[in-house]
Amino acid sequence: MTIRDVGSAMLRRWYVVGVALILAVAGGYLLQNGAGLYTSRTVVSFLLPDKSSLSPNSGIDDLSVIAFAGVIARGVNDGSAPVRYSTDDAPLYGAGLREGVLVSLPNGGNQWSTSYLRAELVLQIVGPTEEWVAQQQSDVLSRIVQVSAERQSAVTAANSRIKVSPVALTKQIFHVVPSRSAVIAAYGALLLAALIVGGGAAVVVDSAILRRKVGSRRRGLHRDADEGSKQ
Repeated sequence: MTIRDVGSAMLRRWYVVGVALILAVAGGYLLQNGAGLYTSRTVVSFLLPDKSSLSPNSGIDDLSVIAFAGVIARGVNDGSAPVRYSTDDAPLYGAGLREGVLVSLPNGGNQWSTSYLRAELVLQIVGPTEEWVAQQQSDVLSRIVQVSAERQSAVTAANSRIKVSPVALTKQIFHVVPSRSAVIAAYGALLLAALIVGGGAAVVVDSAILRRKVGSRRRGLHRDADEGSKQ
């Protein structure tokens, strides 16, 4: 079958292509209305007792405190090693995830070696609603504090324990929506796919109708022939 044959079939069965285009536009509209998600990237610092993140000897770059942060990350992740997704600056939704939580220890190394330079945990959350993200953020932060307290239960003096300090400014929740160019590109891809699928369906429908017509014509000829022979 040539391109001309396909085009002719699409013209004859335009309603099939029309249905495919309508479905594509409707699907794009629904996706656009449901597009967008909420995300947060919260940083939790681990500091030496009675220190702040601005202190010159806060403990953020102390190897023992970094190791402790790694232990807490394992505890929060149910014993699994801190997860590393792509680079530390890559957003979690960049992998196509629309709902999930990732707790990681920033790694300044590469694919061949690891290099943990700061006693900080990065909590990335992506979800469909702001309320869901806020709830997950609260639950995981509480879990980090709980696991930290459990690991330091042998330290009787509270002012001698490593301090867990969520960075307040990183608790913000952002709404991520596709850009106008991305929406246009998505619609273009949907329409192209609709034309391809609709064209294929039009060819199938056209072939079926033509076969039916040919079959009916043959049956009519046979019937006329039988009637003529009887006369």
